[in-house]
This record gives sequence, C-alpha cells and structure tokens, in this order.
Amino acid sequence: MTPLRSWRELAPGLRFDFGTLSLPEAEIIAYARQFDPQPFHTDPEAARHAPLFGGLVASGLHTMGACFGRIMGCGLFAEVSLGGSRIDTRWPNALRPDEAFALHGEVLAAEAHRKRPGMGVVTMRYTGTRLADGAVVITMEGTQFLRE
Repeated sequence: MTPLRSWRELAPGLRFDFGTLSLPEAEIIAYARQFDPQPFHTDPEAARHAPLFGGLVASGLHTMGACFGRIMGCGLFAEVSLGGSRIDTRWPNALRPDEAFALHGEVLAAEAHRKRPGMGVVTMRYTGTRLADGAVVITMEGTQFLRE
C-alpha cells in the first residue's frame, strides 16, 4: 500500500482492502496456550464438546492481533502513525482454523486534534468477513492519532 503522508488524505467513507488472512490450527493453539488458555482454543478434542462452538476456534484476541498486525504491517500508516486511544472490538461469529477472511477498513471520521497542532484524530472501522459464507468474524472501531 502507498503510505499516507498526512492524516488529511483521509475522509469519511474512504475504504481500504487489507487482503485475506487465516489462522492455522497450530498457531491458534500456540497463541491460546500462552495468552487465552481456554479449552475451546487449546484442545481440539475438548473443543468438540464445548456447547457454544462444537470445535476449536481462534481466540478473539489472536484474531484481533493478526488483523492489527496486517493493518500496521501493510505500510499505510507507517509514516504518520502516532498511536491510538481505543479499539472497540466485537467477534460476532467464531473463526475456525484455516478459515480465510477478508479484512477491510473504512474511515468514519477525520479531524484536526483540538489541542495539538499538526495532529489528526481519525476514527476507523475494520471488518473481517469470512470468505466461505460472508459472516463477519471481527469488527474493530478505533481512534488513531496521525501526523499531518
């Protein structure tokens, strides 16, 4: 992606395609063992008996981290990112091992920071949609601080 040079290049409604991702079973289990050790994330056999999922699913935190890594790693914000202040995240549908999902972003708001000249406050919504059936597996809405 072509890096942004200023937050002013963003306007509400502008959309970005961050490609597709999937999380392999071994990666799901390894992540969960360290950061979210629940049986439906760490043990395929125990997960089969989990009443909510009926099988192994990715940790929402893992899914969020993978998305954030793709967003920040693509280079779009490389020259302008100054951090953020929040990410409100939802996981409306479970993500199973190796299920591919598309990640898109949309600018919801972009305005100058009220107190810091040369800085913009941008609100973004990121959505991960499973390719097989169109189900949304993650939404993240957050505030990013970007330089001018």
